[in-house]
Amino acid sequence: MVNQKVLQIFRHELASKRKSPSLWIMLIMIQLLLGIALYTGWQQYQHNLTTQVTTQALVEQQWLAQPDRHPHRVAHFGHFAFRPPGALSFFDLGVNAWVGHSIFLEAHKQNSANFASDQEAGSLLRFSELSSANILLLIWPLLIIAMGFASICGEQKSGTLRQLVSLGVSFRHLILGKSLTYILVSLIFILPVFILTLILAINAGTGISAEELIRIGLLFGVYLLYCFFWIGLTLLVSSWLKEPKQALILLTSIWFILTILMPRMVAEFAHNQYPYEKRNDFELAIKLENSKVGNSHNPDDPYFNKFRADTLAKYGVESVEQLPVNYRGLVMQEGERLTAQIYSKHYQKQVEQFSAQQDFVSMFYWVNPYLFVRDFSMALTRADTRHFFNFEEQAEIHRYARTQKLNELHTHKIHLHNDREQRVDKSYWHSFEPFDYQAPNLSWSLSAFSFRWLPSLAFVLALFLVLNSKGMQRRIYATV
Repeated sequence: MVNQKVLQIFRHELASKRKSPSLWIMLIMIQLLLGIALYTGWQQYQHNLTTQVTTQALVEQQWLAQPDRHPHRVAHFGHFAFRPPGALSFFDLGVNAWVGHSIFLEAHKQNSANFASDQEAGSLLRFSELSSANILLLIWPLLIIAMGFASICGEQKSGTLRQLVSLGVSFRHLILGKSLTYILVSLIFILPVFILTLILAINAGTGISAEELIRIGLLFGVYLLYCFFWIGLTLLVSSWLKEPKQALILLTSIWFILTILMPRMVAEFAHNQYPYEKRNDFELAIKLENSKVGNSHNPDDPYFNKFRADTLAKYGVESVEQLPVNYRGLVMQEGERLTAQIYSKHYQKQVEQFSAQQDFVSMFYWVNPYLFVRDFSMALTRADTRHFFNFEEQAEIHRYARTQKLNELHTHKIHLHNDREQRVDKSYWHSFEPFDYQAPNLSWSLSAFSFRWLPSLAFVLALFLVLNSKGMQRRIYATV
């Protein structure tokens, strides 16, 4: 409970931090770094958005400018699907630089996304790009450590803790007063970043929805929780050890383990335990299975020989020439269906392996809140791999529907006789809907976490409960 003693400790601690020149220099430098990161992220976001909109319009123009053509040629002419950047991706870059931003859509084949910095990068590893999220996750904890590593053990060593106790100040008062100081400093430090993020999001040109406001609010809340974790940990270590030098060494070691070493180790373990195929192996597996099922371009393929017999029986005719529709168009439809079915099966296996990796990583949320905040932040900004998979799935649905519509034109508008020399009118190209990526809503973005935020919250609460426990008080009083 906050009383006059707690407020006096709070004011004294705040005044001591305010008088520290080195602390001011570090705070100003990191604020500048945050501003630069946010600005460069915003510039990159604007560039990507402009490029995506411009290129998508150009692609649509090229599609509509096609002359009279055979539908199957149009299917191989192809189309592009572009992934627009998330409205808050300038705050947390996530995996955006490591996955593709566009997919070429064509018949009989599902292409991978293009224009990625590293197509085979480990999706669970943290990246080195300068972003506001990275600075808050990696650098701000170091400042909390620098501010608080000697907050309790320094008082013990200098003898001021003995004086405070003699004046009736309990250890709980001391912990609460110092905690409030570091919480206030953290608020002062991170609040401008989120205010600027809100301003940039409002001025994005496309408007900001209520959901985006909620996402920014959740981002602020989760990073504040992250600050609470480091404040609690710093005070606990400072209370447990007698020497400030020992506390500093231990805290920086814990920082290195939690933010640098452990994320990479966990990612490697997850990948080894639940490996997924590299793109070349993935495409080869699909190609080999397609060759076993049937080849729509081979007139003597066993599968399509049976398909022809079934089609003739269905229409009650004796030859493909007697069919009321173009048999080659029917073959293209069936071939596309088989290819899409096989691709979907293999793709779902990849997604399941990735989900298994994420589940493995989430097992460590309780012991390392860094992992939770990192993943939660990327999900809120739609910059994680799960959102990228959603883009690929939407692009495949669009590709399949577009290709089958062209096959329908082939079936009903092109005659079997002299098939390849015929054309359909270019006006048909206007009936095809452009690709419009529908970004998942907040509920979908957070569905992968469910109650996985509870372990991190429980860990933070446990830190402060231990700090305020009777056992910790007896330990401190025994050393006074």
